[in-house]
Amino acid sequence: MAILIVDDSPDARLLLHQLLKNAGYRDLHSAASASDAFAYLDLDHAGAAAAPADLILMDIRMPEIDGVEACRRIKSIKTFEPIPIIMVTARDQKDYLQAAFDAGASDFIRKPVEQFELLARVKSALRLKQETQTRKSWEQELTKTIAELDQTVQAMETLQRLIPVCPACKSVSPDQISNQALKTYIESHPNATFHNLACAHCAKT
Repeated sequence: MAILIVDDSPDARLLLHQLLKNAGYRDLHSAASASDAFAYLDLDHAGAAAAPADLILMDIRMPEIDGVEACRRIKSIKTFEPIPIIMVTARDQKDYLQAAFDAGASDFIRKPVEQFELLARVKSALRLKQETQTRKSWEQELTKTIAELDQTVQAMETLQRLIPVCPACKSVSPDQISNQALKTYIESHPNATFHNLACAHCAKT
């Protein structure tokens, strides 16, 4: 799992990096400002060439662009909507938290960072992201399956309308089947499978 640490303090970045590394996280990246984070995520191109990021740890108070505004800009890009952003805030910055949550942040950690709290919140955020992705994939697969079933049902209904059946004896009259209608159906369903039986004309050739 790739984690991006955004903080203008070299000491804060080093501390977070070390705590996460000691906990087994290896894919760690750092940015010294919101602008650096935007460049890492390729925000100008909506993340078209973005480096991987499964979680962002974002300091609230940074020069030029603070963490709240950075969070808002990142979350405004559809590509980055699923990425959880945990705000890292000093204890006297609680007024910023509501704005951060409104901007799309999913959680927060208070400075000075405590190892137990950091790892618990990071683990929770990554687990939730994974569960969300799994559910989304399942929903997409379900939607695809339903669409395929709908197409199958529609095809069956179309075939049923093409086959003339006597309402009294329920027998089929092959001579009344419209060859043109069947030809049109076959052309519009190139992947349809039929029982292969050569007609009398083709059997002679």
